[in-house]
Amino acid sequence: MEKHPSEKNESVEKRYRRMKDLRFDELNLNIYHFVEFKTLLSGYLQACKEKDKRYSLRYFSYRFGSKNPSFIKTILDGKQKISEELFTIITELMALDGDQFDYFEALFRLEQYPEGTSLHKKYYERFRNLRFRQPVSLVDAQYDCITSWFIWLVREIASLEGAHYNPLWFKKCMNPLLEKNIPEIVEALELLKKVELLQESENGFEIPDPLKEMDPKDPRIQYLYKEIIELSLKFLKDPSKNREFGAFAIATTPEKFLEMKKNLKEFWDSQFRALETPNGEGTMVASFSFQLFNLASIPE
Repeated sequence: MEKHPSEKNESVEKRYRRMKDLRFDELNLNIYHFVEFKTLLSGYLQACKEKDKRYSLRYFSYRFGSKNPSFIKTILDGKQKISEELFTIITELMALDGDQFDYFEALFRLEQYPEGTSLHKKYYERFRNLRFRQPVSLVDAQYDCITSWFIWLVREIASLEGAHYNPLWFKKCMNPLLEKNIPEIVEALELLKKVELLQESENGFEIPDPLKEMDPKDPRIQYLYKEIIELSLKFLKDPSKNREFGAFAIATTPEKFLEMKKNLKEFWDSQFRALETPNGEGTMVASFSFQLFNLASIPE
């Protein structure tokens, strides 16, 4: 005789109650590789499932106090706001403390407070300070450098004609709209030298070969894109005649859309190489970007 649905649910709950929480440090994850709260949470949940298939999204929905088996999915999709109570449950579940807790909290708070507010700036500085002071492997540290538009900018300025190790010279090269101070420039230079992405020489600097190609889906790359877009929005207010930009929306077909993506990739590759200049010969640093995304389509 088939069991009543309530009995089935009860047996599932009993099984869930016997499962122990998996600590974050049991899963061979580096918390400082994550730059967004939901991405970190998703990485933890995926690592748990890879360790034991019983740790499903349904299990974690139950563990987080919801009877809706899709509760976790709504959180990861941004359809469900994470409350202070749920944040506490997640923190206890992962058994985070010390700097790891501070970093996790900073990522959480960055999603709670609007950008530009004093609290958002406070937690953004905490996030950066914690992330950059952690000991990481050379490759990871190189990737961390490249995810910061500012550190990347400092590295490119070092390749300009007449570059020398004087933070004030770097400051004078920068567009005043960047509003960066000398300590930030010094920090960027020291970090670049530490991971050997920048080397002093008699004639200025030597710029090592570019980093290995990173997966476009890497959350650090996504974070870099986010920073660059924010920077672009700031420069839209600049009346400088040196800025060129444009955008349009146009009806098309999926076939033509894919063809355009292919053409843009080829255009990007060709124009990027056209801009490349030997070390020590450049006289300016430019930003080059494009975007193509689906705004609307006919319902199926």
